[in-house]
Amino acid sequence: MHPAPSSTVLFSRLMAKSRLRHLQLLVAVADEGNLRRAAADVGLSQPAATQALAELEELLEMPLFERHAKGMRLTAAGHAVIPVIRHALEALQASTESLAALREGVSGQLRLGVITAVASAVLGERVLRFCTRHPAMRVEIVEDSAPHLLQELQAGTLNLVLCRRPQPVPARLHFERLRADEACVLAGPGHPLAGRHGLVLEDLAGYAWMRPPRGVWIRDVFDDLFENAGITPRLHQVSTASLGPLPEILRDNRTVALCPATLARTLCRWQLVVTLDLDVGAPQGEIGLLCDAAALEDPVYREFIDALRLSEPAPPAAVSA
Repeated sequence: MHPAPSSTVLFSRLMAKSRLRHLQLLVAVADEGNLRRAAADVGLSQPAATQALAELEELLEMPLFERHAKGMRLTAAGHAVIPVIRHALEALQASTESLAALREGVSGQLRLGVITAVASAVLGERVLRFCTRHPAMRVEIVEDSAPHLLQELQAGTLNLVLCRRPQPVPARLHFERLRADEACVLAGPGHPLAGRHGLVLEDLAGYAWMRPPRGVWIRDVFDDLFENAGITPRLHQVSTASLGPLPEILRDNRTVALCPATLARTLCRWQLVVTLDLDVGAPQGEIGLLCDAAALEDPVYREFIDALRLSEPAPPAAVSA
């Protein structure tokens, strides 16, 4: 039994013998779960696709897909390889889009990833002012979850990510703090406790709480709040971190939600919700821009970061009776 090839050997084999079209095929098979449809997606005949897949698996000396009656699914090796290939192809596509923009007279392209909770609070007019100062610069904003945006940034398909500080900040990346964030309690405009001052957690015992989903900063704040108070909250059936459905759910005036102040400020400005005068302590998160450390040397990136920097805002005030 010969020894397994090292990672260096496997990489050298891929560089020497694989083609970009074959790498596209791997991603297409993972997405389609069917070799015939994947071959059509990338412009290969099915026999050519079958041969290409066999050659790639032979190079790696491991199967990337399991064949079954209904199609194909990733093996453990496939799960390890396909996301990296996908990101590499997306980065290559992003570079061609930048080249096309340069040919159209655009001086540069900035792809910014943002998480939902901070997008409207930090961007808005500041991005427009930056674009006014750089009329030949194209800014593309992509909204997604923080883990996926981080993957895109590390793959090179995003230039900057507006998010909370990751713990820890990955190697070779830099986090530029823009502001702190706080937690506040939201309710529908007609909620019975709207306008009441000096509320305590027990005052909301009869109302359902929307518990934030796992993986977001405000979920930890929520759990700590009730654990420290020794209270078990009555939970709403729905858990969401999305701006869209939140106001509609709170309109029943029997539900409340703990939210980041950045998100609350936007919803209050649109008069979709109100904040309740409940002291939840002073938990704070940090909002900022995450980027490759080398990007800080680019004066345009530096100016964009400065354009988003602003004085610490006051949290949204509770509605008065």
